[in-house]
Amino acid sequence: MCVVYNRRFQETEKTIVVSKEYTHKESLKHGLKVRSLIRSVIVKSFQIQQLLNHDMNKLAEKNKDLVQRLVNWDRLLVPLENSLINEMTLLNNEDEEGDRYKLRELNRRAQHLIQHTQNQKDCRRAKKLFCNVEAKCGFGCLVHHYGVCLFLAIGTNRVMQWDLKAITDYPGLDEVFMPLSETCNNITGGKEAPEWYSEKSSNPTPVDTEVVKVTLIGSRDRQTPFAPMTIPEEFYPLVEPIHGDPLVWWAGQVQSYLMRPKAWVTREVQIIKQDIGFKHPVVGVHIRRTDKSNEANFQRMEAYMDPVANWYDKYVINNDVTNITKLVYVATDDLEYMDMLRNLYPEFTFITNQQSTSHADTSSRLSSDGLKGIVTDVHLLVECDHFVGTFSSNIGRLVYEMKQQYDSDPTFTTTNIDHAYRYWGQAIQLHKAVMDHKPSLGFCKRAAPDMRQIDLSKMELMCEIEIKVGDIIEVSPESYHGYRSAGKNVRTQMFGAYPLFKVKDIIKTAPYPSFYRTKSFEVE
Repeated sequence: MCVVYNRRFQETEKTIVVSKEYTHKESLKHGLKVRSLIRSVIVKSFQIQQLLNHDMNKLAEKNKDLVQRLVNWDRLLVPLENSLINEMTLLNNEDEEGDRYKLRELNRRAQHLIQHTQNQKDCRRAKKLFCNVEAKCGFGCLVHHYGVCLFLAIGTNRVMQWDLKAITDYPGLDEVFMPLSETCNNITGGKEAPEWYSEKSSNPTPVDTEVVKVTLIGSRDRQTPFAPMTIPEEFYPLVEPIHGDPLVWWAGQVQSYLMRPKAWVTREVQIIKQDIGFKHPVVGVHIRRTDKSNEANFQRMEAYMDPVANWYDKYVINNDVTNITKLVYVATDDLEYMDMLRNLYPEFTFITNQQSTSHADTSSRLSSDGLKGIVTDVHLLVECDHFVGTFSSNIGRLVYEMKQQYDSDPTFTTTNIDHAYRYWGQAIQLHKAVMDHKPSLGFCKRAAPDMRQIDLSKMELMCEIEIKVGDIIEVSPESYHGYRSAGKNVRTQMFGAYPLFKVKDIIKTAPYPSFYRTKSFEVE
């Protein structure tokens, strides 16, 4: 009798434990679903804000009689928008400490995986990838080219090698970054190695080739699963519930490893912070103008400063403070811009790195002092509590990527005011329609052009395309307008704009080496 009772008690106890575990898992799953919905609401709130701002500005330009009415509307609408977005952000951050722990752990795992592929024990037997960058471009462009190689090296389990001394445009570049490998630094026949081609190309490189070369000068083979804008299949289900942009999270892990600074860079950043009075809270703004016209349209000053003002409004509400120095760190290549900012926005305190600003013009940018200024600017912008910039700029995208190394999601602490995020050499970005869209005006009537032939000046007048549920769209990041994007509908072959809330991202995972098979790591 006693045995039967004990057995029944044990079975009951086991049932209770299983029930508790099930309830906990279901509760956790429900919580993650709610968080995902909250993030979606925040994104759509931003889209409404950008749609209203865009149309109000256009109305004011065309009808001067409406200006005063629109100004009054803007005066009332902006605080309401900020309040709504702020409260949704607070809801999203309700379990902030838990998310920080999870992101910190995922960042550690990602860095361990990268370190494991780049620090193989036997350098003589290790397969290698020599990155041969022949493109002539700016600092941000250059490090993104090297990033393409590192994606490939990690994915194919090869040690990446580079010769930074060969980059004559930036003297001293080899003294800026830590070595990619501590066990395999010697360059072994890289420049004479066969060119690497993916397994999906017409002439794939045998996987057992000891040393391969990747030359970057023009367009790249994007058929490899290890192109930027893919994510390790092992990490995606862990990152997706707690991060608003998993693809950028992985890009940030790769770029942060590539650009680990040497000790002198870290010391230099600390010295500059003391010299200019860099402290928190601070908003960072990157304004590039001298050669911007080659890549994108110039942005109005208000486009940069409105998000700065909005962020400080929310900061005051959330921290219950009244007397605060509204500090703004500005990285710019236009010396006159600082004076304009100080004159037009006296309520803000603007600081800048004079050394970087004085060497930021096109004539002195390609120098050791110019390099030092760019590198320190990037690190200072990354440290800011909020960042405002343009994703048409490599530096703007680089700052967003480097922010991924911290234990908080920078998706909503970064304001991009032009193109959508992209990574040169990335896999084709795809959207899938979740709602039908039939334009009432401005219906596109021509087939899609080559994505590389998009006329920047015509983006504002982009016609719209019809989409149906299930349609796949090849995205053009350059045609992003905050609340809408543009691209080619694969079904109809038509190119044009469509509302972003009617589509969702198609996430591409890739079979990177398994983190769990790296024997030296133990889960804490």
